[in-house]
Amino acid sequence: MNGLPSPPAGIAAIFDLDGTLYTGHVVRGIASHHRTHRVKRLPLYLFMASHMPLWYLKRAGLVSEGNMREAWIRHMGWTVRGWTPERAAEAFAWIARKYVRPRLLPDVMSRLQGHQQGGHRVIIVSGTLAPLLAEIGRELGVEETVGTPMVTRNGRYSGACELPVCQGPNKALRLEAYLGETGRIDWQESYAYADSYSDVPLLERVGNPVAVYPDPQLEAHAEALGWEIMRQDTGE
Repeated sequence: MNGLPSPPAGIAAIFDLDGTLYTGHVVRGIASHHRTHRVKRLPLYLFMASHMPLWYLKRAGLVSEGNMREAWIRHMGWTVRGWTPERAAEAFAWIARKYVRPRLLPDVMSRLQGHQQGGHRVIIVSGTLAPLLAEIGRELGVEETVGTPMVTRNGRYSGACELPVCQGPNKALRLEAYLGETGRIDWQESYAYADSYSDVPLLERVGNPVAVYPDPQLEAHAEALGWEIMRQDTGE
């Protein structure tokens, strides 16, 4: 608009959350908080009872991992329905501090901090509820996060999430939309770290994909393409 050239695109390091930066799952973190503090237990149990069967169907090969993950993410907001963002932030900060931090993977966090020290732009991209992901990012010293936005009505969370959820191919699409507002990156020089085959669309988007403690399908895919693989047994 002002006739000046655009600033050069920088290098980014993009990290998935569950199974990549730490060994847990945010749903278990939410459950741990609600049980410890004795809050929202009925919505939690309804969520778990209606979504756990999808995990067994996935194991039986009757539901794809992508569809299972999308359903879990789409309805995760049930667990904080009716709370104001301020009340939910208290729970999210507890989850980040008490559940996520103790389960961090030291070698992956070392990579993240190395990117920060190298001046790379570190972004956590996850299907996790966006406000919860932002709290986790703050706990880890990461300013930029891209998650699944939540719907508010009359100043309280409605239990719904904005679609599409930040899962599978939509991770890359939501990240691209975010970068359209905050500044572009050099995709070919950038890095992405993830553990699940459902994250292949995001991993393929960068020039330096890294499979982190990958599931068998992602491991086979990464080996076939010559991607870097971080494995626990080698300490890589």
